[in-house]
Amino acid sequence: MKHLIAVLLATIILGGCSFGGGGAPLVRVDFERTTSFEDNELIIHTTQFDGTRVRLSTLRDAESTGPFVTEMPGHEGRAWTLLQMQEGGENTFLGYAVVSWNKEDPGDYLAAGWWMHFANQRYPDIDPYHDDTEIYAFIDGPEIDPKNPPSLPAMGTASYSGGAGGRFLYLYGANWPEDVQDKVSTEEITGMMTLTADFAAGTLEGCWGCVGDLTVQRMHLVSAFDRIEEEPVELLMSPKDYNVHFAPTKFSLEGIFDTREGVTVTHPERSIEQIRFGYLAGSFSNRQDSAGNPRLVNGFGGALFVEEDGSASIISMIFNALSEDFRASAQNQGR
Repeated sequence: MKHLIAVLLATIILGGCSFGGGGAPLVRVDFERTTSFEDNELIIHTTQFDGTRVRLSTLRDAESTGPFVTEMPGHEGRAWTLLQMQEGGENTFLGYAVVSWNKEDPGDYLAAGWWMHFANQRYPDIDPYHDDTEIYAFIDGPEIDPKNPPSLPAMGTASYSGGAGGRFLYLYGANWPEDVQDKVSTEEITGMMTLTADFAAGTLEGCWGCVGDLTVQRMHLVSAFDRIEEEPVELLMSPKDYNVHFAPTKFSLEGIFDTREGVTVTHPERSIEQIRFGYLAGSFSNRQDSAGNPRLVNGFGGALFVEEDGSASIISMIFNALSEDFRASAQNQGR
């Protein structure tokens, strides 16, 4: 299976299913808008790597929907599971999306999610591990529009924190029982992303999991995706004590950052032998908090790493981190 993450800010190709093997993933980054949101309808529209046009609509393609708890002050949230079949049912798109929006300001929304493209496969008889299966993820909204970049401060620092959710894939190595060696478990995980921006230096650094724990929490994947997974291997390795560190990385004058360097993973009991691949990509909001800093920063991060016994993991996430001032101001106003 090709693990592809296609986003507002980045399109990242992450190798094959045998991720414990050699080599590093290929990477492609695209900075462009991916969604529109009007009259409670979210539309995801983009072009995949193979040229396939994607247009998923929460009005037309929704399989299920429900409320979504958002951290954004003054916002409401909703989530959808999406299913679309093209070409007589032989080309399947399966996805999940959440939207956080301000009812008083239609131009103030954020959307995030993922979709899978099953080429030449008919739902529900589809194989998520097939070589032609592609996974894309996105985060999008007017305040992170590359065509409308933020005005960044020339000096000072700002702290950001917020929820980050993603996927934890773990391949079992030599120190695990024989019946699971070379097999893979996968679960949805969530945790706190903390970041510090140094505007004078033009850098951003942080950590996923250093504040609180990374935990298995099926917030967003209790959906059609779970119904297609065949005989999943129970997760024996907890993500709880992994910390993903992001060293200071430069961001542009337009508030965009994208690096494949400076990502490390630590665990108090597991020996990390090699970071085969790491990434951090995203952008600052073009809306300011009361201190004059971008009110949030969001994007994507993760790593592919190998442990001493040959176990390997891909840990990846989408994050949305609010500035300390933005969060405090909202709390002071009782929102």
